[in-house]
Amino acid sequence: MLRAVRAAALATALAATSAAAPAAGETPSEQVAVCLVAAEQPAVERTVHVPPPAAEHLVQHTPSYAGPCAEYGESAPRGDGTMTAYSQVEDGRPVAVGTVLEAGALRGLPYDPPTEGRWCFDKDGDGHTDPHTECAGGYENALDLGAEFTGGVDTPFTYVLVNWNPHGHMPPGVYDLPHFDVHFYTNPDAERLAIRPGPCEALVNCDDYELGKNLPEQRYRTQDHLDLDALEPAMGNHLVDTTGPEHHGERFTHAFLYGVWDAEVTFYEPMVTHEWLAGLVDGTRQDGCFPIKQPQAWQRDGWHPTSYCLRYRDNREELTVSVEDFAYRRAS
Repeated sequence: MLRAVRAAALATALAATSAAAPAAGETPSEQVAVCLVAAEQPAVERTVHVPPPAAEHLVQHTPSYAGPCAEYGESAPRGDGTMTAYSQVEDGRPVAVGTVLEAGALRGLPYDPPTEGRWCFDKDGDGHTDPHTECAGGYENALDLGAEFTGGVDTPFTYVLVNWNPHGHMPPGVYDLPHFDVHFYTNPDAERLAIRPGPCEALVNCDDYELGKNLPEQRYRTQDHLDLDALEPAMGNHLVDTTGPEHHGERFTHAFLYGVWDAEVTFYEPMVTHEWLAGLVDGTRQDGCFPIKQPQAWQRDGWHPTSYCLRYRDNREELTVSVEDFAYRRAS
């Protein structure tokens, strides 16, 4: 029965797309992009432009999703599911850059030890590294974005680094809830990996620590994103928005950070708790987009995001964490 319903929904939508050319008095802006996907052929995706009611019908009754079809990058397992980097582009302009997490990725996650032991340093010199006090980074996956996107779209982004932090991280009492950090990197992966563990703050090599403390000019940073010594090996320095509600007694849900390294802005980072993502899945939280505070100037030409979005596609049983609402900026 469900198969028949989906087939009928797809037929209805396809009929709508066949008449999608603007009629008399109808403008192209009244058509919206949808990635058309049939339940019988989930690997086949096709971008169509349909009136908004047809788009809504498609998303409700078939595995289709809003916006142009994605280019998928690398995938990796996490929990009982997978994570995949993706990008959506229309007419040369990015619509979304993000990661898709199957709903199963929220289950079966590692909790102990708190990190996978990739970035450790024997700070007390006792001959072994304590995974609770001498390792950083959580559980990480670096996922390249698709080649068409990175080679043909004018944005600074090249890959997505997803970190699962089962015990959160500093500062205590603020970000110490289980959460995902989703980093959108603008510098090469090799540069990130060259940030070494060591004995200085946050287990960073002391020479590298100095590079992390070399901040970009103030015009490339927002006034609210401050240096709190949140450096990490194989990541960089995290500038934290201390006006966020979690810094003023409220429970941490999600936040946005900027990353910097040696006078450059090197990543954009939404952080979101496991609790919030689980709420999207069970319907106790609603999909939403949230503004990214903007600096006065940019170091690179290209399309830069002005919001980050957290969504659950219940017709596909997957979550998305993305940056969106791109504006073209000139370096100055």
